[in-house]
Parts: sequence; C-alpha cells; structure tokens
Amino acid sequence: MSTEIQFFLLSLIIQYPLTFLILLAWSFIIKGAALLRAFERKERGWFIALLLINAVGILEVYYLYTKRKPKSAVHKEAVKEQEPTKEKLTVETATKDGEITYDDFAKVELKVAKIKEAIRVEKSEKLIKLQLELGEESRQIVAGIGKAYRPDELIGKEIIIVANLAPRALMGVESHGMLLAAGGAENPVLLTPEKKIESGAKVK
Repeated sequence: MSTEIQFFLLSLIIQYPLTFLILLAWSFIIKGAALLRAFERKERGWFIALLLINAVGILEVYYLYTKRKPKSAVHKEAVKEQEPTKEKLTVETATKDGEITYDDFAKVELKVAKIKEAIRVEKSEKLIKLQLELGEESRQIVAGIGKAYRPDELIGKEIIIVANLAPRALMGVESHGMLLAAGGAENPVLLTPEKKIESGAKVK
C-alpha cells in the first residue's frame, strides 16, 4: 500500500473516528455471526471464505441471509433441548424391582412412642387401639396385633412408629401412624428400643 493511500486512510480515521468504529464493530459482529453459523453447519468452504475475505460485511450479510434457519427448525431444536434424553431417563429410573431410592426412604419419619392406653376394637379379634405419647404430642393408632398381645401387657411399652403416615380409618376408628413389627400377621413381634429412650425421639 502506497504512502499516499495510507495517509488518506489515516486522515479519514482522524476526521471520522466514530464512523470508523461503527464500521469496524459492524464488520466484526457480522463476520463473527457468519463464522459461527458456518462452523455449526460444518460448511468448511464457507468458513474459509468468510475467514479470508473481508468485504465490509457484504459477504457475511449474504451468507446469513441465504442460510437462514426455518422457523420450524428453530422450534424443533428448542423442543429437543427441553426433552429429557433416553440416557437421562434410564439413569433416573435404574432401580431394581421393589427397590426405592434414598430420597424415597428419607421421606419416612420413624419415631419412638410410648403406649399409654390399649383397648381392643369392638367386633375385631386382631385390632387394638393404642393411645401413644409421642414427645409432647398424643397420638392414636390402630394395630393388628390382637392375637399376639393382650392390651394390658402393651401399656408402658416403647415402640417404633411411622409418624408421618397420613391418617386412615380401620373399622371406623382413626389410625394416625403405623407401628413396626416383625414376623407374620398371626404372630407379630413389636420392634422396641434396646434401652429406655425419650418418647418422640427420631430413629435414624
């Protein structure tokens, strides 16, 4: 480039600096957008041409205009990004039959309760209504342990219950919780703490 041309360009930059900066920024923005799209589409020829040729944005504008994405394609890509992949679903549900996740188990609240009263439910051989001390709270549950335990031998026992189970009615009597017992339905054995512990204590 001759000295006269260099001087001429320099004088233009000095006289119109704002215009020069706008043109320069425009060129970089358009070129960058065009290069990015060519790279995403893996169009090597266009990428090289856009990288080497600087026509003040003319080639870039032409490329961006002719390579516009259809609206339907843009919408499909957005929906695809929002949809969970099969691999992700497989990882989240990869548990064996009968297994629960740690998060499921963490929802169960087990507490120590002390039996204050116990009476048989009318017209039932198995059901016993228990009045429990659960810390500062009183709780009533109904348990099917009538064939293994007499009501009088239950009073004073400390048992483990599921404390956050929603209430339900058994033979018309509300039961708010469930005690834990091992063995079969005909001969259940209550799960009790090994040592004396305050009622309402959480089982961890």
